[in-house]
Amino acid sequence: MKIWKLTLFTGLLFAAVLSAVLYSSCVKNTCTGVTCAHGGSCGNGVCRCPTGYEGPTCQTLSVTRFVGGYAGYTSCNNTQQVIDSAFITANSAINTVSVKMNSISPKILQGYVSNNESTYSIIVTNSDSMKNGSTFYERIFTITLQSDKSLSIHEYERNIFTTLSGPDTIINNCTFLGFRY
Repeated sequence: MKIWKLTLFTGLLFAAVLSAVLYSSCVKNTCTGVTCAHGGSCGNGVCRCPTGYEGPTCQTLSVTRFVGGYAGYTSCNNTQQVIDSAFITANSAINTVSVKMNSISPKILQGYVSNNESTYSIIVTNSDSMKNGSTFYERIFTITLQSDKSLSIHEYERNIFTTLSGPDTIINNCTFLGFRY
């Protein structure tokens, strides 16, 4: 009777170990068959893209979202809107663009594309730091894209000398709103 119990116990133990091995070998790797381009890595079946790339398999340069022409209007200091246009081109460096805008020509803005999955923007790296020889002048541009169609360029100019001694003096506050053509 003891041998029968020992044989039954050993058989059940063997069946349990075999079942565990078979079950664990059937769990599918979620990254099998997922290839992430441009150095992206797969986690839980989804590609995590390096800076400058996006898409399900990291196949698209982020700057392509912005590239093209935009027609619209610019309004400064809440005045009447003026017809304006902007044209964005990709630079040779990954994730950087040039922005030409009719109203600020011949100035060409340089920047890099930034995104946080819901907002896409261009961080302008060459905003003006001087105007008419004044070292206290500042002009900042912020550029955002909504629904891959509507481009907003906000230009904020101020005299930072007055900020040091009192309230901020706004020299110019312009907004361009354009749509891809």
